[in-house]
Amino acid sequence: MRDLLTSPDRLQNAVWTFFTAARTEQRSMRGNPLLLVNAGFLPVVLLVIAVETKRPAPDGAAEVVASVMLTALWGSTVWTSGGVLRRERTYGTLARCVCGVESPTLVLFGKSLGATLYGVGTILVSTIGTLLLVGLPVAVAHPFWTALGLAVVVVSATALGALLSCLFLLTRNGLIWSGALMYPVFVLGGLLIPQDVLPTWLRWVPQLLSLRWINEFLAGAAGGRLAAAPLVIAVLLTAGYGVIAWRTYRWSINKALERGSLDYT
Repeated sequence: MRDLLTSPDRLQNAVWTFFTAARTEQRSMRGNPLLLVNAGFLPVVLLVIAVETKRPAPDGAAEVVASVMLTALWGSTVWTSGGVLRRERTYGTLARCVCGVESPTLVLFGKSLGATLYGVGTILVSTIGTLLLVGLPVAVAHPFWTALGLAVVVVSATALGALLSCLFLLTRNGLIWSGALMYPVFVLGGLLIPQDVLPTWLRWVPQLLSLRWINEFLAGAAGGRLAAAPLVIAVLLTAGYGVIAWRTYRWSINKALERGSLDYT
């Protein structure tokens, strides 16, 4: 009986911790120059280039828009969600986060969600504004499935951001790795540049990126060609990102506790 009474309280505390971490990270994102560049300006530049190069028909515009948004989201994820733990260490709050009462893993994923939501919101506003300015209509055949795909985008980017954040925590050169990871995915991620035009020996790279599969699903849903397989693969990859992030985080924190180096590498 005692466990039954305490379990709801534990669940409530976990939910409160998760969303409080998300809100805290959203507040810290305000005015972040990297967010403005990657989530605010980058979609505008990419969309204008894509539209002016070859103006798509209304039924094909959604595919271009989805590719642009997901490309910008990758850049935002690398620099914002991926830098959550790096910023915690810089501000000197990582030790408090790890040694707190609530699970530090919940805090990490909550902060990653907050950064992702802020990035997605900025990208949506920037993209919609650009579409209105260039006068490009976008036809969406299946709004419900498109919305579901966007929800998966948020979850997947959150898990991916948490994973990157853990990896960047393990090195002093997180900023260098951020830049090194961003542009290769722009080229090899199967988003703006189709996978078919890549060299044969590099075509396996987009298969590892959930955003590529979500892009395929969103393009199909917008054009009336629903296919469940890309969405299922994206969900499985997202789950894999989450598991690897959780294990990497616990391992890196345990190592830091052993060395007494939570506030430095």
